[in-house]
Amino acid sequence: MNTLNDVVKKLDDAVNNKSIAGVLDFYEDDALLVMEPGRVAKGKEEIRDFFQFIFGLDVKAKQIATNILEVDDIALFTSRWVAEGTLPDGNSFTNENVATSVFRKSQDGRWSLLIDNSFGPEVLNEEDT
Repeated sequence: MNTLNDVVKKLDDAVNNKSIAGVLDFYEDDALLVMEPGRVAKGKEEIRDFFQFIFGLDVKAKQIATNILEVDDIALFTSRWVAEGTLPDGNSFTNENVATSVFRKSQDGRWSLLIDNSFGPEVLNEEDT
């Protein structure tokens, strides 16, 4: 059985390899992903659209530090991560964030993402709170 850290590493690999199918395999069917504070993708179709956009950019992401709080079949994964890449206009960027994500373990022991908030506490700055 894979640990949650193993799962996150495989998810990061799928993102960095721009594998839509590989990434979507880590999400529950009704998952929610924060695209940016104030904008979410719900369900695999919207999450697929988001990653197709992201994969159109030259982006690599990596975890800097992680922490897992686990109770029964639910885990809160918190991390500091950085994304580096090049925008379509040729400008490079570096973006560091703190993420808070909720994983759920299925009966067969497989972890999947239920809530993916790569912007962590930045969502507190939303106008619609």
